[in-house]
This record gives sequence, C-alpha cells and structure tokens, in this order.
Amino acid sequence: MAVLDVYGRAAGGLLSNGLAFSALFAAIPTTLLVLGLTGLIVSDQTVRIRVSLALVRAFPPLTELIESALDALTRGAGLTSLVATVGVIWTVSQFYGAVDVAFARIFSDTPERDIVRRTARGFIVVALIGALIVAFIVVAGVASALDALAAEQVPVAGFLAGLLGSVWFIVGLAILTVLIAYRLLPPKPPRWRSAAIPAVIVGLAVVALSQLFMFLVPRLVGVAALAGSIASAFVALAWLSFTFQAVLYGAAWVRVRDRGVADVRRSDLGSPTAPAEPGVGRE
Repeated sequence: MAVLDVYGRAAGGLLSNGLAFSALFAAIPTTLLVLGLTGLIVSDQTVRIRVSLALVRAFPPLTELIESALDALTRGAGLTSLVATVGVIWTVSQFYGAVDVAFARIFSDTPERDIVRRTARGFIVVALIGALIVAFIVVAGVASALDALAAEQVPVAGFLAGLLGSVWFIVGLAILTVLIAYRLLPPKPPRWRSAAIPAVIVGLAVVALSQLFMFLVPRLVGVAALAGSIASAFVALAWLSFTFQAVLYGAAWVRVRDRGVADVRRSDLGSPTAPAEPGVGRE
C-alpha cells in the first residue's frame, strides 16, 4: 500500500504517459543516427542490415520505425545522419530531463536537482549514448570483416547477432539498466540492496512487455494496413507507457525499501502536495 501511495501521490500514470511520448520522439532520431553512422563508418550494406535486425530484436514494437529509417537512409546517409545528430542532442537531453523530474516526484522527500545540474547530466547521457552507438557499430563492422575472412571457421557476426538478440542477454541488459537507473536517477541514491530486487522484477517485466507486444503486433496487421504508421506509433506508445509505469512502480518500491514504510508515510503526510491519483490518502 505504501508503494501505491508513493506512486499515486507522484501522479505516476501521467508521468509514464509523458515519458512514453518523450521516449518515442527520442527513438526516431536515435534510430536514424545508429543506422546513418553505420552507413558512414562501414561501407558494407550487410552490416547495416544486421544492425537494424539487432535493433528490431531489442525493441520489437519499433520494428516499422526502424525499417522506415533504414529505407530513408538508403537515399542519403550523410544528410540524414547530420539531422539525426541534432535531433538526438535535443530529444535525448529533453527525455533525460523528463526522467529526472519523474524520479524527483517519486523521491519527493529529497530536494530535486536544479536546472543546471539536470541539463549537464542530460548532455553527459547524450555523449554516453553517442559513444555506445559508435562502439556498437565498430564491433558489428569488425565481426562482419572477420566473417568475410573466415566465414566457415569463425562465424563471428552470426554469433554476435545471436548473442545480442538472445532473450537472456536482453533480460540481463534490462535488469542492469534498471538497476543503474534506480541508483543514479534519484536525487539521493538509494542503497544497492534496496534497488536490487525491484530492478530484477522490473527488468523481467520490461522484457515480458516487449515480448507480449512482439506477439501482438503481427496480429494487428489489418489495423496497420488501414492506419499505417499511426497504428505503429500507437502500439509503440502503449508499450512505452506500460514500460515506464513498471519502472516508476519499481522506483516507488525502491523508495519504500530504502526509507521504510513509516518514514515514507510520515514524509508524505508532511508534504503539501494533494493526492493526484486513486490509491493515496488512506493513512
């Protein structure tokens, strides 16, 4: 009940929907940048296709978006990459700001970060994402080059693609990402042991939601044929909204585990913020 109180007082549902919109807008230029840099760094078209397949396996509801980005890049990788770079700097930094505010609402017993620190952290996140994109492309290019040299003896690219697309790798990556988020995003970092169990549960939930939408998307082919990209955008938004709801519920759980039920309820009772959603004010 304390977890529900924290989530409801923070208006977790509204925050999740806002984060879903921000994430979708950030995903478009990020996908373009990944595929565009792949075309600029590696001349082999098969590498770009393998990278796009890895993205599809990791984010099934964004399949149509990734395929559309791949088609767009065939008509001009250089200009598209430049536009995507500007888009990533803007949208990802804004998305990080929204996530930071959402966690500040969940961990409302600690003063939130000021705009300067929040903006600086957002640009650091953009730089880290850019470095990860380049590293991923280089690894994919090296794997394809090794395959070309010894395709029968050492199928490196196939093994790498299989590893990145395996459920266990995605589960481990999801749990690690959620755990790091629960440690770094709150204004005051909780203890590792407080974040560990929620991170495992939420990581599993995120992957389960991804697999569920991957199962549902092919069965919505008729709707997609009528509405086209609009239907795909709604599917992606629904997936992202449920995903962020799970993440914020987990964040509320981390706060309760770290501060204690009595501490959480006492700090919420002293807060001037009125209950924003059902499930609060029962104390």
